[in-house]
Amino acid sequence: MSTWSIRKAGAADIEDVVRLRRELMSIFGGLTEANAAAWEAATRRYLKTALPEGRFHVWLAFAEGEAVACSGLSPFERPPAANHLSGLEGYILNMYTAPAWRGRGLSRALMKELMAFAREAGMGRLWLHASEEGRPLYEKLGFAPNPMALEWRPGES
Repeated sequence: MSTWSIRKAGAADIEDVVRLRRELMSIFGGLTEANAAAWEAATRRYLKTALPEGRFHVWLAFAEGEAVACSGLSPFERPPAANHLSGLEGYILNMYTAPAWRGRGLSRALMKELMAFAREAGMGRLWLHASEEGRPLYEKLGFAPNPMALEWRPGES
């Protein structure tokens, strides 16, 4: 049985984060050979400032000396609401586990780290968009469907 560990990513982990995000984007995000180099360069530029500034948080799961899973959190702030005075919320993205490591509890452990961080930071709400495969895990952790959101993309209308 293999053991694994989880830790928050820092500047030294950028290449691991890019690699895992590339695997995820190849499946769900429209990444192709034609746009991969530009995407990787843009992602590295973003991570170099966003990680140390706390605009994006990443947790990595390591097994056999390699990063094999990740989770990401983008915090944002809204004006205070009556039931949420801090206004601080977070959007969860980039949940990914390499296929060979799925079904071993890594995603659950990553989510628990992320949720503990959000609770400690005073975030009143976490949001995410779930794949069909990931949805059962999130629901077991207490996430509930919210059909109240609409989306607009400026380049498409």
